[in-house]
Amino acid sequence: MADHPLIVFASAGAPVPLVALRDVLVNEEYPANFGVEIAGAASEDELNTVEWDATFLRWLTPEIHEVALIDCSICGQDEEAERLIGQHLARIVDLRDEAGKMIVAEQLNKTRTVYTVELMPALLAEESHDAWGCLDVLLRFIAQAADGLIYAEAEGYCDADGELMLAETDGLYPVDIGELE
Repeated sequence: MADHPLIVFASAGAPVPLVALRDVLVNEEYPANFGVEIAGAASEDELNTVEWDATFLRWLTPEIHEVALIDCSICGQDEEAERLIGQHLARIVDLRDEAGKMIVAEQLNKTRTVYTVELMPALLAEESHDAWGCLDVLLRFIAQAADGLIYAEAEGYCDADGELMLAETDGLYPVDIGELE
């Protein structure tokens, strides 16, 4: 698995405030919160700032445990943002869906903020963990709020509604399966 199996490439320059992400969790009734320190929930001041670098997504039931670490990198301020954009521009070069490549390349080139998700062992150990659905909701919300594109490892690039725009497996096989029939 890559270091960042889930990424949102967003054209909005300012990060989505953590309070907005928390409100999504509350509205969807997910038993989770955010923390910016090793332990404890984020304070109201930390939730309301638009200047955050990283936050833990903590699941509260049956016991408190981290399920993901979400990093926020801003182009021009963090080399990681530019590195990931360049890596993904190179990644799509060999794919055959020209229209999809054009759309994804355009979004990557106008990206100003990159949100990466590192999955924690507690989440990876349980395929049926409810936090998987929570992450989906959060990624879609970030993509919608920040005019972003979602990357999911082994799947590809999706819009904020989850519609696949460019499959990552496209181009891995020299012949379309339909051409074999």
